[in-house]
Amino acid sequence: MQPSHHHAERPTRGHKKKLRTRLQLIEAGLRVLAVKGEALVISDVTDDAGVSNGTFYNYFSDRDALIDALAKHSIVVLGAEAAVGMSEDDPARRFARATTTVLRRVEAYPTWGRVVLRLADHRFSFDREIIRYLREDLRSGLDSGRFTVGDDEITLDAVVGFVAMAVRRIVRGEAGFDYVPAVVGRMLMMLGVSADEAEGLATGVQT
Repeated sequence: MQPSHHHAERPTRGHKKKLRTRLQLIEAGLRVLAVKGEALVISDVTDDAGVSNGTFYNYFSDRDALIDALAKHSIVVLGAEAAVGMSEDDPARRFARATTTVLRRVEAYPTWGRVVLRLADHRFSFDREIIRYLREDLRSGLDSGRFTVGDDEITLDAVVGFVAMAVRRIVRGEAGFDYVPAVVGRMLMMLGVSADEAEGLATGVQT
């Protein structure tokens, strides 16, 4: 018997073009959503992407299918940002690093921050997808004695609300450079970390 050779198929030129066009539509959708929110219409997206309405329907069945794709795309990005600190052994330092990374990304890409806010208010359970990254930190922080509260609903609501308000202030241009460490430090104090240590953790993980 001849040994079988399994090679991953290389994407064809046509497949690569389809992937590029789909990404082009998603990026256009993110830009339009950041500005218009629920008022987003397909023609706005195709105009921004520089493609025809017919091309749009080659990739998405309707407006809702596009918004689904925008939500999933943003969840992947936000999840990757939140997971940055997961290699840290200390739950408090891990929480500080992940939160700082997300907020600094919003500073660098305000449009992305607006999209996150729009989708969090959307009918899709966007925030529930993100909370799974937070629950583990809060639970391990409580179990290890680093936090005085855990992943109960009140604490989750408080942290998510805190972050959401911070994102809103950043995208409105109302936050100075020291705002992010101040927010992260205050959240750590809310979770039970002493004021001095919270400040040290918040400033020590700046990216």
